[in-house]
Amino acid sequence: MIAVALWTALAIAIAVILLSVVAGSMKRELNEFSRHESLAFIRLTLVGLFGIVGTQAIQALSLKWYWISAIVVTVTFVLLFGSQLLAKAVSGSKFANSLAQAFKPLVRSIDIAFTPIASKALEEQEEFEQELIESVEDFGETVVREIMVPRIDMITVAADSNLKQALREFMQSGFSRLPVRGKNIDDLVGVLYLKDVARVFQDSPNEFENTKVIKIARKAVFVPDSKPVDDLLKQMQINATHVAIAIDEYGGVAGLVTMEDVIEELVGEIKDEYDRGIEDIEILSEDQLRVSAKSSLFELGEHIGLELQDEDIDSVGGLVTKLLGRLPRGGDMVHHSGLTIVAERFEGRDKRLVTVLVTIDRAVLELRDNE
Repeated sequence: MIAVALWTALAIAIAVILLSVVAGSMKRELNEFSRHESLAFIRLTLVGLFGIVGTQAIQALSLKWYWISAIVVTVTFVLLFGSQLLAKAVSGSKFANSLAQAFKPLVRSIDIAFTPIASKALEEQEEFEQELIESVEDFGETVVREIMVPRIDMITVAADSNLKQALREFMQSGFSRLPVRGKNIDDLVGVLYLKDVARVFQDSPNEFENTKVIKIARKAVFVPDSKPVDDLLKQMQINATHVAIAIDEYGGVAGLVTMEDVIEELVGEIKDEYDRGIEDIEILSEDQLRVSAKSSLFELGEHIGLELQDEDIDSVGGLVTKLLGRLPRGGDMVHHSGLTIVAERFEGRDKRLVTVLVTIDRAVLELRDNE
């Protein structure tokens, strides 16, 4: 009888550990969070059952009741918190993801069973709050390179330009701060603020056209493109600056990041009257999308329901270039993770890739619909 109780307790403990790993893996996906709550309820139920079975097994040792209670509470505590720590450590591993995929049908059935007693209206009200919390959790893992405006899209003003020319650049771009370049784009000597230009126009209108940009430009803040975004936010707060220049590993200018870019990483995109109404992901049909080449792989994968990640590149355009092994040309086609990506539109003299057409394979659509 003791052996049966011990084996039963061991089986329950393994089930608790597996449920913790599955719940931890699913919690990393936004659309699986509600199912994580259902699993947590079942997990706690099994932990309670483990305590009861463990008590029955230990009673055969003829110990005092308080010793039995102490042993059961200790073992249950170790199982409860040990499984949590283990799940946190391996939730992002391939094993955890494979386990979560295998258990998804069962978890879906459990979630449906819990639906009648769940407060759906309350969940809908808390959706934004939940997304914000998860954005904060991921905030520390994001680096400047992932959110910056790349150097090819930067709008700069020459240091030897006069303020009238700079004002024209401000009006055409719609920005209120522009990097000031010296010899070239890698020689940024400061940042020009529209407010400073307006102040000169107000105080000394006669000198407006004769004043050079470099004279009123403020000192630029340089940061490595590998700097965590949360550290950048602290630095911006300390230095009272809204613009930082990102530098790559070779010392060249990689891009530009603003306070708005950092805030958007937390709360989502913020549009103002100067933002162009261009969608990063445009739905053309059920199985086809038009995607900006600058869009991140993570955002595209999240939109489709796939895990798209690459250690070397962050953008959709970068993925196309990597898979081709050369610069893309019009009509070039690549295949990746059930997606067919076609280079569509180019701009500029350098024929820079602007948009791609993404076709989702039928198998991917069916798998997504079944989930």
